[in-house]
Order: sequence, then structure tokens, then C-alpha cells
Amino acid sequence: MKTVKEILDQKGRKVFTIDAGQAVLEAIQMLADEGIGAVVIQKEGKTTGLFSERDYICKVVLTGRRSETTAVGDVVSQKLVVVGPDTPVDDCMMLMTQARTRHLPVVEGDQLVGLVSIGDIVKDIIAGQQMVIEQLEQYVYYS
Repeated sequence: MKTVKEILDQKGRKVFTIDAGQAVLEAIQMLADEGIGAVVIQKEGKTTGLFSERDYICKVVLTGRRSETTAVGDVVSQKLVVVGPDTPVDDCMMLMTQARTRHLPVVEGDQLVGLVSIGDIVKDIIAGQQMVIEQLEQYVYYS
């Protein structure tokens, strides 16, 4: 079974982070500039949460907070779910479904080593299914 490490080896390990004390506006600008759906929040070098487009809408816009003056750490998702590099892809899908999240920071020890998204997981699952389909077609064709 494929692991998170294998996905990171294919897609890369670049993770966009922002300090918990920075303004929400800076996080939103980073999401827009980089074309990403979430940024990892860090405080004193430790991963403390995620900030996503959904967080912006639900915790800033709908509550009447100001993006310029609200610290991103004040609206961070409360329950952070992380995985390790050896976590199987199927477990990631289950965790994402249970936690209702689209992103999982990948942590090894205390170190942030990557981020996987629901898109990464689905892409991997589809590629695996395609390979099985092709193998079955070859089996049927040559049998």
C-alpha cells in the first residue's frame, strides 16, 4: 500500500507557512498568490494549525472580524490532524473524512516535512485504479 512519503516524493515537499501572529489578510494574500487552499500556521517554529479558505469565510467574514487586524492564530482550526510519512494513503482518506478536512500536514518528529491534500490522495487512488484496470485488460486480452 502506498504511503504519504511516496506521494511527497512525487509532488514535492514545499509547504507554505505563516506565523500565528500575522494578520489574516497576509494569509489570504498567500493563498491567492500561490493558488493554494490552505496554509500551515506555525508558532515559535511548531505547527499549530491550518488556515483555509473555509476558515476565512466562516471565522472571519461571517463573524464580522477584520482581516487586517485579526491574527491568523486567532482563527486557526482548533483540532489539528497530522500524519507521518509512513501513513498509508487509505488512512489519510479516512482521517480527512472523519475530521472533515482537505489538508493534512505531514510531520516527522517535531518537523513539518510536507502537506497532502484531498486532491493528492484522490489522484493517487485513481492512478492505482487505472493501473489495475490496465492489468486486467491485458490479462483478458492475452487469455
